[in-house]
Amino acid sequence: MRHLAMACLCLAAAACGGDFSNDDLEFLNALPKREDLAAKLPASSQGRSGGGLTTHKDGLVANLGEVSQLASDTDDTGRDFNTAVDGLLTLLENIRATSPTTREPDRRVWGPFKDRDHPGFDVRFVMERAELRFDYRLEYRRTGAGDTAWWAFLTGAFQADAGIRKGVGTLSLDVKRAAQEDFAAGGLVTLDRLDIDYQTKALPTRVEMKFTPRGGLTEAVRYTYREAEGGLGEMKFRLPSTDLVVGGKLEDVELTTRWAPDGRGMGVLLVLAGDIQGAKYTECWNALGRVTFIARSWDFFNPTDGERTTCPDFTALDE
Repeated sequence: MRHLAMACLCLAAAACGGDFSNDDLEFLNALPKREDLAAKLPASSQGRSGGGLTTHKDGLVANLGEVSQLASDTDDTGRDFNTAVDGLLTLLENIRATSPTTREPDRRVWGPFKDRDHPGFDVRFVMERAELRFDYRLEYRRTGAGDTAWWAFLTGAFQADAGIRKGVGTLSLDVKRAAQEDFAAGGLVTLDRLDIDYQTKALPTRVEMKFTPRGGLTEAVRYTYREAEGGLGEMKFRLPSTDLVVGGKLEDVELTTRWAPDGRGMGVLLVLAGDIQGAKYTECWNALGRVTFIARSWDFFNPTDGERTTCPDFTALDE
């Protein structure tokens, strides 16, 4: 995302000051901040390491007291999720720090300026308002081209609901269009699109991130994060081609993990395809990330280990 951040640093360097009217602030508050979209991982996750489910064969063979591989995968995925969010929102925070170049009753524009990191391109940021809805675009054009030559690399929208930054929003990067315009997209070249949908108007809040691979050769990858009252968190994602059990096929699995602020958590893994399609595996862990309860739907002789009462109460996330 570095090229995006630098583009808006270019905007920030060319614009002066931070002299905002109350109306300016309405526009700026429609832009999401890190705390709106980032996954709130427990502080204890920083010290946990179990290798991760995706690096282990026979991944469903766990013992009580061992470090949970599901907890480890949750921690790693949550940090990757936050890295992607952080890179994308850096440019919006740079915009938020500068005054608009053009002010109209329901429109604000930053720029246009020459993009120092992409010679031959101009850049501008445009926001438009229609009642409680805000739409915005990070646009580029070849230097010297007219107004019809602008194309949007980043687009976003926000429908305000109740209070500052409370509502429903989207954020998208059109990497495919950038390639068509011979615009260098840096580390995003493996994608056609990156899309974020979020809602912050009610608990549980939700953020979904979708990565669409270049050319549509493989399935889009989705990560969904939700947060409920009391700092309870949930992450849902898919793990394709995972060697979970001994057999001739690899498993495609959907993993939903939940955690409390103190680090305790629960993982529910559903096998979508493979040797044990339809199987369900549940695991709980303590604040140190160590397994306290296990349930295997396919094991009739030893379906559970440990005490289910050690699992935290996550009913607030069942809505």
